[in-house]
Amino acid sequence: MKLSNKHRNLVNAHLFDLKKCIITFTFLSGLCCILSAQSVYVVDNNQGSGAEFTSLQAAIDAAAANDIIYVQPSPNGYGNINMTKPITIYGLGHIPELNAGQYASVSNIFFRSANASGSKLSGLYINNIYLDNTTYTNHDVVITNNRVAYIVGNSTTTQANNVVISGNYIRNANFNAIDPYNSQNWIVSNNIIEQPNTSATWGSFNRFNSSIIFNNNIVLTRQNGNGSGAIQLFANCSGTQITNNIFLFKGTSVSNFNLGSNNALSFQNNLTYNYNGTLDVLSGSGNIDNADPQFVAFNSNASLNTTASDYHIQTGSPAENAGTDGNDLGVYNGGFPFSPRGYPTELPYLTDFVIFNNIITPGSTLNVNIKANANLNN
Repeated sequence: MKLSNKHRNLVNAHLFDLKKCIITFTFLSGLCCILSAQSVYVVDNNQGSGAEFTSLQAAIDAAAANDIIYVQPSPNGYGNINMTKPITIYGLGHIPELNAGQYASVSNIFFRSANASGSKLSGLYINNIYLDNTTYTNHDVVITNNRVAYIVGNSTTTQANNVVISGNYIRNANFNAIDPYNSQNWIVSNNIIEQPNTSATWGSFNRFNSSIIFNNNIVLTRQNGNGSGAIQLFANCSGTQITNNIFLFKGTSVSNFNLGSNNALSFQNNLTYNYNGTLDVLSGSGNIDNADPQFVAFNSNASLNTTASDYHIQTGSPAENAGTDGNDLGVYNGGFPFSPRGYPTELPYLTDFVIFNNIITPGSTLNVNIKANANLNN
């Protein structure tokens, strides 16, 4: 199958940052067939990129509903963007193996200008995501495989429901990393979530309601306990189902996370472990208290967001097969294709790219060797 110009740009954008040469890829025809119903746009603000767009907002404005945008890794951020329609935006990953570790960085993503229900954000390095406008409807937004600091929902119960937040690295050095507000039916699952601040009162999860599901996450907090040995992890939450998570504590003098005004939280089959002391028994059923989860590779003094860590559970770990569904606790529960590098699960990703003759004359053949893994869904 001969690739169209847009599909050729799609492959180029995802597999390699072409700045000074033109390479024709004649594979991935199956992917092209799948994407034929949508237009695909490439955004690259690297100098001399030759991409269709250098501005991500310009690409969003030009796209039609349900189109796909690929954002190239770059040392230059892509700034703030406004979602004006349902769009899928892919980056390469937030710790890509190649491209000198560069990623596509977006400052703030605002769902405030139009109805953008069904949008998807994946493989990006994002500061904040705002689903807080009460005029426009932004249901069914999917946020996967990103690095992100803060996600906030809507003050109403009708404007930003059914949001999926999965496979991300979430780190907010302030407080309230995830705040659904009054939004309904959010699923927060299979994320690694880190609170680097040591303040006892700087909780990470605010205003979770009874429709929110919080499961299969790994949460590490570095908060120090107050005079009573307590920290605030959840705040202003009521009736939330909290299952199959691993809670890790690195601060000093921490015995519980009872601070915060919460009501009827349901803790089931979670594991807790304090690296610097002993925790009180967690309320609820099926929980495992004060037990090392025994990851395959983990340094509790390092950031959670490192490829040196392997969050699979070792054989014999107390977290093995300890979930409510009989699977392991944590991010790989149920075979979830968690990617520590933040690779979008739907796409193949490049693992090796070698140019054998990087100096050529016009009209000559450029010889390259490309290796890529199938997407994480296959």
